[in-house]
Amino acid sequence: MTYNKNYMTYRSSSPPDNERIEEREKVTNLVKYYEGSTTALVVQKNEKWLYLNAAALQLLGYSDAYELEGKSIWETIHPIEKQKVIKRIEASINGVNPGALIQRWRKKDGSFVSVEVLAIPVENFLGQTSAIIKEVDQERKNVQDMYDHYDLITENMNEIISLLDANGRLLYVSPSYRKYARNRIEDEIGRSSIRYVHEEDVEYVRAEFAKLVDSREPLIIKYRMKRKDGVYRYIESQGTCILNENECSYVVVSRDVTEKHYAEMKLQLNEKKHRMILEHSNDLICMMNLEGTSVYASPSYKEVLGYEQEEVVGKDILTFIHAEDFEKCQKAIQTLTETKQPITTVYRKVHASGHNVILEAKGMPVTDGDGQVNHFVFISRDITEKIQLEQYRENIEKLALIGDVAAGFAHEVRNPLTSIKGFMKLLAKEQREDDRMYHQIIEGELAKIEEVVNGFISLAKPEASEVAEVSLLKLIKNAINVLTPQAASKNIRIHISSQLKSIVIRCQKNQMKQVFINILKNAVEAIEQDGQINILLEENCNDVNIEIHDNGVGIEEERLERIGVPFYTNKEKGIGLGMTVSNKIISEHKGSLRIESKPGEGTRVYIQLPRKGN
Repeated sequence: MTYNKNYMTYRSSSPPDNERIEEREKVTNLVKYYEGSTTALVVQKNEKWLYLNAAALQLLGYSDAYELEGKSIWETIHPIEKQKVIKRIEASINGVNPGALIQRWRKKDGSFVSVEVLAIPVENFLGQTSAIIKEVDQERKNVQDMYDHYDLITENMNEIISLLDANGRLLYVSPSYRKYARNRIEDEIGRSSIRYVHEEDVEYVRAEFAKLVDSREPLIIKYRMKRKDGVYRYIESQGTCILNENECSYVVVSRDVTEKHYAEMKLQLNEKKHRMILEHSNDLICMMNLEGTSVYASPSYKEVLGYEQEEVVGKDILTFIHAEDFEKCQKAIQTLTETKQPITTVYRKVHASGHNVILEAKGMPVTDGDGQVNHFVFISRDITEKIQLEQYRENIEKLALIGDVAAGFAHEVRNPLTSIKGFMKLLAKEQREDDRMYHQIIEGELAKIEEVVNGFISLAKPEASEVAEVSLLKLIKNAINVLTPQAASKNIRIHISSQLKSIVIRCQKNQMKQVFINILKNAVEAIEQDGQINILLEENCNDVNIEIHDNGVGIEEERLERIGVPFYTNKEKGIGLGMTVSNKIISEHKGSLRIESKPGEGTRVYIQLPRKGN
């Protein structure tokens, strides 16, 4: 069979088999009309080519119909189009117009051409389908590619893309909605977009969508939605208003954030627990950035150091460090930042009230998810009481050793001293007038020896008395009365300052009185003439603080360090046991003694004693 046309020649170089001839004869008159047409027409049955007119062969680069007829259509149509083509064939057989579709077909030379396929919906029992094809221009091909890509993306993406009207009804929804839809995706169009939202979240979602409609401003919400398997999932949706010819529609992109939600809840719970620990910890917790600035300070700063958090955050990490410890802390931080290894150091910080607080700090690096150090954290503990207790124990052990030595020494000296004094009195009755002066010198020296022995006895075993509640003010006044004649002779004024009328302590009255007599006597003797001694009494929640300040000659630093050492004295006639005994008595009362002095500026003695009941 040959058709001579102006544009091509259609012929069959090989005679078709009887079956194919029979099928060709069944082609409808409508198809035969296209044999001489410039419009390309194809006919298939059972996914095999039954007929291609001359125009179709020319479009695909063939000259002989025998090369395609009877062969699988999938040798011509790109496999990626297979599912769509099968559905379109079924629709055409049933007399339904599937519409036009741009597809990729393979030419004889192996290249691909984009063709627009327009099916001819003719219902027939033969199972044949016919379609007109024509090559599309590049612009249309690009548009179709874009739609194809969009379909491919929406078909495989996990996010749900939906288009809503102002009433929240679905105008479009992506295939990923299948997990929630009870019916086919096509059946969801026109229905409410919140029909599967958790009943407790419906009003919230509806109200938020109303905000989107009213404001046309993008928003993000999180809610629960029920999957078709009955499981509720947390969904995060971002809604955006699209204005088209004065009408608004709303694009909503939704994604499943259930795992993220539970991870965030777990993180929030951990953060809450950690914050509770931080806020109720007595330790100082501070975080420093790489520039050396504090970016976090725990609430305990107020309790331990007297500073609010905002007074610490944003300042240099070395702020409030004691001047003498500044260089040590600076080196410790430098070591930490260079080695990225934890360090521990002991240092002092200045309390908001001015006194020093001894802290033990551990510094550690903080890393991010990539293992890079971005901060450093310091956990500091107040060890002031611990240090004071250690000093107290050392002091007690030292004084106990001195007391043991003193007891043994006093015992060995006192007995022969008593005998010597007795015999001296007997000899004094028979002494000549010329020897009286020598006897007086001997008696004076013996009295001095006896004073030293009595001092040793007091150091070894102070006079025992009952522990009782005593008025501190009254106790100090009694000590002042003892020294009033000596102070008056030098025109020295003694002044007591106390914010409280009554401060009561538990102590051995006579021993504590002796302490104040010893310290006030030292102060009086340190003033040459016309001086002043100030006594300041203060009480806090745990302790009583006594400060005795004189404006005497003061003590050099090297001599100050030896105060309290037995037999060390600055006085011409002193024996050097007064401060040693005083220190021992205060230590036994669980207190502390500290002395500060500078030549020409006088001396300050600080005594700390526990309050009544501590």
